[in-house]
Amino acid sequence: MRNAILLLTLSLLQSVNLEAQDKVVSGIVLLNDQKPADFKTIANAVKKDWNIRLDSFRQAEKTLVLYTTNATIMLANMDYPASPVEIKQAAEGAWMWQTARQEAPRHQSQVVISVIGADDKPVYLYKLFTKTAAAVLENANSCGVYMPAQLVLQSREFYLQAARNLEQVVLPVYCWVYFGMFLDDGASSAYTHGLTEFGMPDLEIVKSGHSMQEAHAVLYDAVADALQNNKSLSNGSLIETLEGQKITLKLSKAQYLEGETLKVQY
Repeated sequence: MRNAILLLTLSLLQSVNLEAQDKVVSGIVLLNDQKPADFKTIANAVKKDWNIRLDSFRQAEKTLVLYTTNATIMLANMDYPASPVEIKQAAEGAWMWQTARQEAPRHQSQVVISVIGADDKPVYLYKLFTKTAAAVLENANSCGVYMPAQLVLQSREFYLQAARNLEQVVLPVYCWVYFGMFLDDGASSAYTHGLTEFGMPDLEIVKSGHSMQEAHAVLYDAVADALQNNKSLSNGSLIETLEGQKITLKLSKAQYLEGETLKVQY
């Protein structure tokens, strides 16, 4: 699925002037039937309901390109479902969408969304993606949104509420970053997946004496603070728990992911 989206995005990018320093944010809206999304309605919703100022737009049979001052948004109707294997895998880990295993695999088609803009403004690009995905969710027979780079799968209802919270300047962190938590030899462990999209290593808590919920809360608060306040987490960065405990992040080989992660000793 990730490779398919990449190939589709690359083919669409031929119609825009992609710069070397540009970043591409991509994901899909899962549709419950094979009726293509109405791009004219969605273009109007993006402007009127989600307050994205458009300079112009271009519509073809299966694609819609929206031009803003600082980014380009591309949508494509695909008359087939996303990879069943990958959606099933994502649904297994979609702990916030309790019926994901039953609902997500039943989708029949998809709308691929790609947002292209400056590499140094990932939060801005993700906001545009979120609002555009919300416009599709509201104007199509949809069930959820899937972000392949993060393996994040969220339900229609949760995603729409998270998108609306942007009006209160509350970032939809759970729609952008995956948070995992589990027991390892009876101890609580937790991790993030997707912080690399924002230019930072992912976080890991390895075998904590605290509960899984407490370990998760520490990671969530650290990520939300970093994204909300334009902070960059790196080796030596200091984070603080709600209880006032200060923790220095240490970069080392990942225990549960690939590459290196920032360890949170908690």
